[in-house]
Amino acid sequence: MLFSYNSLAEPTPSAVKLQKDALKRNELENFSHTDINALIANRTLFCDRLLIELWHFFGLEREGLTLVAVGGYGRQEMFPLSDLDFLILTRAPVTEHRAQKISRFVQFLWDCGFDVGHAVRTLADCEREGKKDISIATNLLESRYLSGDKNLFAELSLLLRQQEFWPASAFFQAKTAEQRERYQRYNNTGYNLEPDIKYSPGGLRDLHLVYWLALRHSEAKNLRQILDSGFIYPEEFELLEQCRDFLFKVRFALHLILKRYDNRLLFDRQLKVSQLLGYRGEGNSGVEAMMKAFFQCLQDISTCSDILVKHYQEHFLAASTSAQTITLDQCFIAIDNEIRLLDPYCFQRRPDSMLDLFYHLTCYPDMGIHSSVLRRLHLAVKAFRGYLSDIPTAREKFIRLFAQPKAIERAFVPMHKYGVLNVYLPQWQGIKGLMQFDLFHTYTVDEHILRVMMKLESFAGGDNQISALCTDIFSRLSDRTLLYIAALFHDIAKGRGGDHARLGARDVRSFAEQHGFDRREAETMAWLVEQHLLMSVTAQRRDIYDPGVVRAFAEQVCNKVRLDYLICLTVADISATNETLWNSWKRSLLESLYQYSEQQFRRGMDNLLDQGEKIEDNCRRAEALLREREGDEIMQRVHHLWRNYPQDYFLRNNPKQLAWHTAEILRAEQPLLVRVSNRFSRGGTEIFVYCRDQSHLFHKLVCAIGARKFSIHDAQIMTTAEGYALDSFIVTELNGELLQKDRRRLLEQSLLRTLSENNMPNPVLSINPKLENFQVGTEVRFLHMNKREHTELELIALDKTGLLATVSRVFCDLSLNLLNAKITTVGEKAEDFFILTNKKGVALDAAERTLLEQRLRDALA
Repeated sequence: MLFSYNSLAEPTPSAVKLQKDALKRNELENFSHTDINALIANRTLFCDRLLIELWHFFGLEREGLTLVAVGGYGRQEMFPLSDLDFLILTRAPVTEHRAQKISRFVQFLWDCGFDVGHAVRTLADCEREGKKDISIATNLLESRYLSGDKNLFAELSLLLRQQEFWPASAFFQAKTAEQRERYQRYNNTGYNLEPDIKYSPGGLRDLHLVYWLALRHSEAKNLRQILDSGFIYPEEFELLEQCRDFLFKVRFALHLILKRYDNRLLFDRQLKVSQLLGYRGEGNSGVEAMMKAFFQCLQDISTCSDILVKHYQEHFLAASTSAQTITLDQCFIAIDNEIRLLDPYCFQRRPDSMLDLFYHLTCYPDMGIHSSVLRRLHLAVKAFRGYLSDIPTAREKFIRLFAQPKAIERAFVPMHKYGVLNVYLPQWQGIKGLMQFDLFHTYTVDEHILRVMMKLESFAGGDNQISALCTDIFSRLSDRTLLYIAALFHDIAKGRGGDHARLGARDVRSFAEQHGFDRREAETMAWLVEQHLLMSVTAQRRDIYDPGVVRAFAEQVCNKVRLDYLICLTVADISATNETLWNSWKRSLLESLYQYSEQQFRRGMDNLLDQGEKIEDNCRRAEALLREREGDEIMQRVHHLWRNYPQDYFLRNNPKQLAWHTAEILRAEQPLLVRVSNRFSRGGTEIFVYCRDQSHLFHKLVCAIGARKFSIHDAQIMTTAEGYALDSFIVTELNGELLQKDRRRLLEQSLLRTLSENNMPNPVLSINPKLENFQVGTEVRFLHMNKREHTELELIALDKTGLLATVSRVFCDLSLNLLNAKITTVGEKAEDFFILTNKKGVALDAAERTLLEQRLRDALA
């Protein structure tokens, strides 16, 4: 039995709080077996009874005022943390006496713990403020009488119904402008992995938009009344009602577990909400099942809302001017740049005509789809059984799309939105709305795939913002269709268990055979899908200055054609995964690997790259820069200095870095130098440290850098023959941006203090609260164990504050020398690569490796 408000002879905030708490406990107890609309109606009634009682208790019923519920409260959509929004309506400006009564009434509600949104207005105020602000106007349109002067409320209702209050066209423009602005805040997709139940595209606000348009047009105030008014079809009513109830349940559950108002389904909340909704399963399967249903609801609401908004605009606002008509084929005609159906049953009789619709969109860049066609398409997709790819003519039309201009934007994105991809590809159903419970991916799998394809298409459009190299390569590709299809399949096997890249490669081979590609084309697509992570892993987690690493990578790629395809797919994949993931540092790594691989292909696989030429070229160009800046007289000191430097130093630094380092060292007054600059390293802020080598140097540096909250991407550790350290770090802010001037100077000062002190800093491992719900097992892998000169270590662990400092402390304790490090953070996961030697300066033996692995596991436990 649901809890109801009990009248109090002498209301007090403490007594009301007790009832509020009892209501919430009752909602928790009844949530799993009570209809969500009953819970919402019960809470709304609780608030109604309380406000009406207090209205009388404070003597406001005798003052000629009217109490009106507005906004979500007016719609009777009250959730546990909803604001209590109401209007106090008055015929004349309130006297001081009335103002004091109203103040006590509102203060009492605040003291009870309600978040109150209220206004005191005359009818003239309502008209003036409502005409100025669409949000106020919308709130007023949803007004509901609670208590007081009924005649005054009737006058308000009459005022709001007047056409001049908000003309239909102006109201429509204002509300759709709000929607566009809201969509932009969420990157025009509801498929964010931490969505907002209310404001994400497809969320409750899209449903409210339908309500508001219907309310302004016919005064219908809920879905049932909208159906009765003829504004929506019965099938649309059933779908919207089902989706609304699910989102209501998710939002109600979220509010039950939170203390403060919020509608975001953050990772740390999703598990608790899914449990309240009854989702169970091992690991994250319950969460993923709930979120899959959630994203399906968002898509259905977004689609229906889109159709109904277009329908409203076409039938009640837009007036045809030219009636220009173009016959597109036997199924479609275009009138005033809107595609319409010649045969209303075309999609049922010829299902492959669904693909013709999107083909026409690519042929006419200014053309849209009429709402009547979208409605027919939506119903046809829902009713379709089987897969369009089983129809030979549909297969021809599907492949034809890839060669069209703006094919991804104009065809594949809307095909996904309106469900056509779901009935074309058998594998699409498995990834539709499939979330990935991690901090690395921002979008669901299906949304990510479409965004990868969009990034590829941006290369075709000459967009150099992501990568000028990829834009150039893409313009020269002989067959872009293969690359688009590889992108379509690269993550399509996620969520099935097993290696998604191998399973996806198997899927694309079947697709290629079914769609008539030859063996070479099929193998190219399958290889791209299976190896779509190869270039990313090699560039970010391997030593790409090692000729052996480059040759091994080139051997796996086989030829330059595949290399061209792979770098475009890799860059598109990374930049479409997370808005903050792609940066110039990653671009520089991938482009360097591409260039080295090109050189390897030209040289032949039988020969390692000769880095001697690269070293000589870097030195020659650095000398030229130094002569230009410092004059010829400095060169003798330069050569004397360089004579003691290891050859690797000249390979791993570009000429600008070499000239910068050298000039700073020669100008230094003491053998302790720290410089931080954005000018000389591609893609990050470089920290250069020159000092007498000292014990635990790397550990001290990473502790100091970590304390300033910077991300370390690369570390280069070198020592001259005279015992001086030449250490470089590439860092960025946590969001991937370069360090600003004040941050660079503070970091320099902090590092100088650290190096001047003899104490050994003790890192403190702490987990970001956002990571508490993630489990990442620590993995320690030793690579290329046949190498005698050094040991390569790959470490995967949960990212924690102080992680790198803790790892370096282990190296110190075991007297290991760190030569190089690549630091990669992938969401909640750290994937780091280290090159080490033991205290004898050679690779670790088996016993040393075993001990190192155990110490790392113990330290990171």
